[in-house]
Amino acid sequence: MLDLINKHIDNDLSFLHGKKLLVCVSGGIDSVVLLHLLNKMNYKIGVAHCNFKLRHKESDDDSFFVENLCNKISVPFYSKDFNINIPKHSVQMAARKLRYDWFYELLELYKYDFILTAHHLNDSIETFLINLTRSTGIDGLTGINSINNKVVRPLLPFNKSQIIDYANDINIKWREDSSNLKNDYLRNKIRNKLVPVLSDIDSNFTSNFSKTLARLNESNLILKEHTENFKSINFKTKNDEILILKTALKNLSSVMIFNLFTDYGFKNTDQIVSLCKAETGKIITSKLYSILSNRTHLIIKKNTKNIKIDYFYNNQSDFLFPENILVEEGNYVNDKKSLYLIKDQIKFPLIIRKCQPGDLIYPTGMNGKKLVSKLLKDNKLSKFEKDKQYVLTDQDHILWVIGIRFDRRKYTDTDSNLKISFFEK
Repeated sequence: MLDLINKHIDNDLSFLHGKKLLVCVSGGIDSVVLLHLLNKMNYKIGVAHCNFKLRHKESDDDSFFVENLCNKISVPFYSKDFNINIPKHSVQMAARKLRYDWFYELLELYKYDFILTAHHLNDSIETFLINLTRSTGIDGLTGINSINNKVVRPLLPFNKSQIIDYANDINIKWREDSSNLKNDYLRNKIRNKLVPVLSDIDSNFTSNFSKTLARLNESNLILKEHTENFKSINFKTKNDEILILKTALKNLSSVMIFNLFTDYGFKNTDQIVSLCKAETGKIITSKLYSILSNRTHLIIKKNTKNIKIDYFYNNQSDFLFPENILVEEGNYVNDKKSLYLIKDQIKFPLIIRKCQPGDLIYPTGMNGKKLVSKLLKDNKLSKFEKDKQYVLTDQDHILWVIGIRFDRRKYTDTDSNLKISFFEK
């Protein structure tokens, strides 16, 4: 196995040569074998060990075992105790985040180049089967990535039997984790119950599955390239929004639609198709994004907290207005982006605020009054645009639907001594 992993690193992970590597070692057979192999290959390594105290004395004994192992081969040993006081179903996810956060801290603190874990082929198969039980795309069926940012998994091409055989052949000692025999977690159920049945059905199950994962990864690369090409042509960015013509999505396969929108948290392709046919104003949301059906387009926008912010100007040099609003002394110039006022006619403070239901304006160039909401609709603003529309008021009434229309009651195109200008971001 030493020759095989040497060849694998030379061919596929050659960037590891000459680098300083932080090896994650639990004390189990997989990570101990990885540590042994890297030490045999004379890599510059350090060891990180997490103790989550979940098995009490057994967990502490694991920590002592790994520390002694590091002392024997003279490599740096870093350990940290974690106390997880959360519901059982969340333990694995919480532990994963805690340990990887700590690994990256060590990476920065001690100037390691990469984090190495001992995930192998059987782990990748289990991940495939776990994701198969969930709503996933082809990404979820490609197993575990061998490289993920600074995390590298050199044992991925090797199955569990190869690792066990190598450890037994050269008499490597390791610790057994008793929790692996319990079926409290989905991964353990798959490992202890499902995989043995599949292996009984086909003695070559593991090697055949490895070939399947390789083909899925190749197919996924082709699909990703096609997806990115489609996005580069049809996903148009405007300010903080992404606009997609509904007609561009017509007749696309559900696989393609899934891949186009899954990065935004949308995995229900029927929902996207229905939105393309929905009336203007229909919105669907994920944890981080919203998609709006707006006439001919779908509009994707990142969710933001709806925080009420008002801006004030008190006829002073110190004012709190947005950076794209400029208040200055000024006489009238024919400029549709600037509001001209006479100070003596204004009841300060001036306030910039979000539009509110029932807001009225007496628009310049028009007779009578108009609801601001109707003005925004006439200007064909999307719901996202309406939600972030501001108005400028004094203590009497609205002076300006900013960037759209002035109120004629105090607006002047003759003598003026106050100029308020709006600049597009």
